[in-house]
Amino acid sequence: MTARKRILLKITGEAFLDEDGNLSPKTLQAIIAQIKKLENSHQFGIVVGGGNFFRGAKEGNILGMHPSSAHQVGILATTLNGVILKNLLERQNISTTIFCAIECPPAGTPITQQGITSSIKKGNTLVFTGGTGNPFFTTDTNAVLRGLQMQVDEIWKGSKVDGVYDKDPYKHDDAQRYPHLTFKKALNDRLNIMDLASFALAEQYSQVLRVFNIFEPDAVIKATEDPHFGSRITSS
Repeated sequence: MTARKRILLKITGEAFLDEDGNLSPKTLQAIIAQIKKLENSHQFGIVVGGGNFFRGAKEGNILGMHPSSAHQVGILATTLNGVILKNLLERQNISTTIFCAIECPPAGTPITQQGITSSIKKGNTLVFTGGTGNPFFTTDTNAVLRGLQMQVDEIWKGSKVDGVYDKDPYKHDDAQRYPHLTFKKALNDRLNIMDLASFALAEQYSQVLRVFNIFEPDAVIKATEDPHFGSRITSS
């Protein structure tokens, strides 16, 4: 039997919402259905964002919170999303292990390399919550970190943008999408599709990053079938 390709998928918290910004399972159910179809060929680790509940940098600033405390609220938001995601995965008979980077036994197992390796060997889908467990690190950095721990083939960021652009495509009609770029260019040009720490960590360990629109129909399946789907970021 051919070994399954291993992928770390980072899902934006906006995937938990509908078009009106209300909590909805629609996008999540579509993603889960794709993961189910790919069970025989791919094993997924999933890092969830928490922006549908609270963004430390945004809402924390509005409330006048200390940045560290605001980030802690964001960490808890990812934990809420992780519990939701695990339940929805298991309702589709997808065996799932949920890990939490902060001490919260009802919401997830503490993250250890032994626990990750054991879950991979069992063939489970792995859900990572709680960020890195520390403030000032984004879920992008957490995605690269967990991808390295899982020794994945690629790290995929599923966002609302269909790739990496030279400028914000929502603000500039002439924004150009990169089908492929290097970490060096992403760092030098300070492209904001992911934070600089995640780029640097991925480059250090020669990881492959892919950025695509998770809201596009069958986006996860398309990413498995078409290496040119979205934007690829590599060391060279």
